[in-house]
Amino acid sequence: MQKQLVSHFKHKILLFLAPYLAFFLVLLLIVMALFYQNNNNDCQSTDTTVTVTTSADKEVVAKSIHDNLKKISGVTEAGIAGYLGNTENESGFNASIVQSNATFNESTAMNASISGYALGLNQWDNSRRVELLNYAKSQDKKWSDAGLQLDFALNHDGTNADLLKQGLKMTNVNDATEFLRAKWERGSAGTTATRQSYARAWYAKFASSSSNTAVDTATNGTETTQNTDNTTNNSNGCATNVAQGMGTSGAPVKEIPSAYKSKIKDTNFTATSSSNTYPFGQCTWYTYNRMQELGTPVENALGNGADWGANAKAKGYKTDSQPHVGWAVSFSQGADGADPTYGHVAVVEAISDDKTHFLVSECNVVASETGTVSFRELTAGQGVTFIQGK
Repeated sequence: MQKQLVSHFKHKILLFLAPYLAFFLVLLLIVMALFYQNNNNDCQSTDTTVTVTTSADKEVVAKSIHDNLKKISGVTEAGIAGYLGNTENESGFNASIVQSNATFNESTAMNASISGYALGLNQWDNSRRVELLNYAKSQDKKWSDAGLQLDFALNHDGTNADLLKQGLKMTNVNDATEFLRAKWERGSAGTTATRQSYARAWYAKFASSSSNTAVDTATNGTETTQNTDNTTNNSNGCATNVAQGMGTSGAPVKEIPSAYKSKIKDTNFTATSSSNTYPFGQCTWYTYNRMQELGTPVENALGNGADWGANAKAKGYKTDSQPHVGWAVSFSQGADGADPTYGHVAVVEAISDDKTHFLVSECNVVASETGTVSFRELTAGQGVTFIQGK
């Protein structure tokens, strides 16, 4: 009788606890799922859907690569052409090639200390070669799969993937080609002209029907689209609220205002520099490029736009509170509508005839993070520092 009572009591307890146990089990599964998600590398894409056509015809392979790259946000035809020019020079679009047409030997290839045994479309060597092979094994694919190699280059080549994407977003064919050669491929400097020649040919073949303004400016050197006024544009790094009526005219336009056209001699606003380490499309990135083009360069690592004035002065640059043609201009937080956290930076292009206004060229004010250059007429005021390049 006592055993029956104990058994009955246990049964009652289990019935009572069952819904609570189920609840805690579900809760545990949710916590485990969140833990797994948060410990994944969210900054690295794991998309392996890149498919590149295998063909002995390099144009077919190049077109397939081109179409895959076009799917990436912010990529330009100029940047793609730069990548294709480098790839043609490296491998002739042969994904299975080993440097110097050597026979593939896995033990040699897996030794990261061995140089001069590069593989694939972009001739990965040393540790990058080993990482490519390991990634191929993790995907249960052949290392010579062109789609796998492009996926590796874009998503799994460590910080090199970020460099590739930076080059792919550049707006000048020659500059994109050289940036990718020097910073990403790390190829021989003596091949620059050849790579650029290949790149221009691919640009002419694939970009002719594009309506991307970044593509147009890659060869034209000037922005010819209609003037565009934006009301707001906020972006990490530098931003400008253009709804505040800055200066006298204040509104950003994508063409040089007629009153200033005769004053500006160098209109190559799309020039980019392979030494630029500022984030693509930001005001800092553009200002660095433009100052290099004008022959009065500034250095990397000057900080956010608001920081340039103080940092440049501390590094020995000449600064002033009044505008000078060809100088950079740093806007402190909130000055002339600059971002309240990051500030802004631009380049002084011209001064009005009556000396009361000045025109700046800048980036990240129109069409955020696309590299689009625009112009504004401003007046000198509080929170503005002008910086002479060296």
